[in-house]
Amino acid sequence: MISLEPYQQSHTYDTGNNLIHLSHQAKSNTWQQTLTIHPNSNRGTETQQSTSDFDANGNLLNLNNIGNLEWHYNNTLNKLTKVNKPNTTQYYVYDYQGKRVRTVIESNHQVQSQRDYLPALDLSINQTKQQSTTLHIGTHILSESSKDNAQTTRQTRYQLNSHLQSNILELDDKVQTLSYEHYYPYGGTAIIAGKDKTQTQQKRYRYTGKEKDDSSGLCYYGARYLAPWLARWISPDSAGAVDGLNLYVYVNNNPLKYTDPTGHGINTISNDNFFQRINKDKTSELNIWVGDQHCIPDGNKLFADLAKNIDLNHIGNLVLENTNAPISGNERPTSVQVPSMFQTTINYTMSEFATNEIQATAIYNYKREALAFIGSKFEGVYIGGEGWKNPRLEISRIKGNILARVGVTHLLTSVAPKEYLALLHSDSYPVQEKLKPNTSIALIPRNVIDLFIKSGYSRQGNSETEFGLWVNGNDNKPENAFLVLGRGEAMRERFGDIMQPTPMDLSKLSPIKPDPDLSAMNHPVTP
Repeated sequence: MISLEPYQQSHTYDTGNNLIHLSHQAKSNTWQQTLTIHPNSNRGTETQQSTSDFDANGNLLNLNNIGNLEWHYNNTLNKLTKVNKPNTTQYYVYDYQGKRVRTVIESNHQVQSQRDYLPALDLSINQTKQQSTTLHIGTHILSESSKDNAQTTRQTRYQLNSHLQSNILELDDKVQTLSYEHYYPYGGTAIIAGKDKTQTQQKRYRYTGKEKDDSSGLCYYGARYLAPWLARWISPDSAGAVDGLNLYVYVNNNPLKYTDPTGHGINTISNDNFFQRINKDKTSELNIWVGDQHCIPDGNKLFADLAKNIDLNHIGNLVLENTNAPISGNERPTSVQVPSMFQTTINYTMSEFATNEIQATAIYNYKREALAFIGSKFEGVYIGGEGWKNPRLEISRIKGNILARVGVTHLLTSVAPKEYLALLHSDSYPVQEKLKPNTSIALIPRNVIDLFIKSGYSRQGNSETEFGLWVNGNDNKPENAFLVLGRGEAMRERFGDIMQPTPMDLSKLSPIKPDPDLSAMNHPVTP
């Protein structure tokens, strides 16, 4: 019978945001932990530091009483040699994107076990026990199949998660408890109990749903490894200061609210918070550019939502990209929609942008929803006429602030794609910086960013630091979130307290965090 009792932990941080002291108090056990921080950096260890604790890139080389670490040239963890088993080494293998695809344990240069990571599938082989295990990974469900000699056993583990996606309770297919685990704030195990010892030992995906390595105790997050007992990463953020100047801090020392599933991070705010900041100041100039992928409706959906919610006294022009319009400005978008043109427009969208009828219809409807505000709330204007022949002339005719929707490459690249290099005016890349510098912000839906990355377009030429933050969709769904990007005064005035530098490689962006206010309401945290 396990006896439970309340405990209290106190965390003390220095001015650099480093945890320097942890105090644990309980009736049966009280202990202290002190971390040593280098005076000229944010590198921290459990013991007095020496020059051999970190390599030149800031990667930790020694896990106290656990083992020694070696790193690849690209700052991915190469191997761990255990202190108590100097002849045993665990190797880590990665693909070309730096994602871990295999772990191998060797003893005296002989492979003892190996685990391969495939999409939604882990394959493990234990040479010593002549045993193979296949782990099928679903949403909150793990299906494990083990083969030992001629016998095959199967087990299903249903995982019930906390608001941080930490796996707390595991049930089998008969709804019997397999394991229960409670975590300290930074991922250490406060208590773990199970049907038997084997069930708890087999649990690998744990704190925030990440795999915990048995040999090291480290949690693997993709870009980096977290040491729960140190409450910090063991290597600096390879994306730079995207989540603050301290490159070792985990979720800005707020682990009861936030997670960092990839090891990189920028801030996330709610949709309501975004509009409060946008509509708050109506005196300074602000121009908003929405990035669109013409084959999906996400850009037009965000465009329509902005047209509906932006204060009419703040922005007066609704601007749409139309490469077929004349640059004379004689042709303008209107709120009037001709019913007979519906199918023609759908067919054109399907043909021109290689999309299906459902997507084309959604694009049409969201665009029509935005255009409905022309006349009553906005003036309608086209940009990009005659194949982006002279956008500076077009923008010079517009009086007042604008809400514009253009192709995403016009916002994210400084050099036109090769196939358009000779056709488009240089002012069209990036259009917001060329035409409305210092007063523009770009809004890019998450799904549009994903397609931009898959398309292989380069962000070459973007040399200045760009700042950003995520905004949750108005229904708090991550798939409806969008990224806010900017460099100038308009960005600093409205988001200067929360914006972070963003990586040039958008695939390294941190994931969207749940709205902390909604998370707190739905998942109250008990001290």
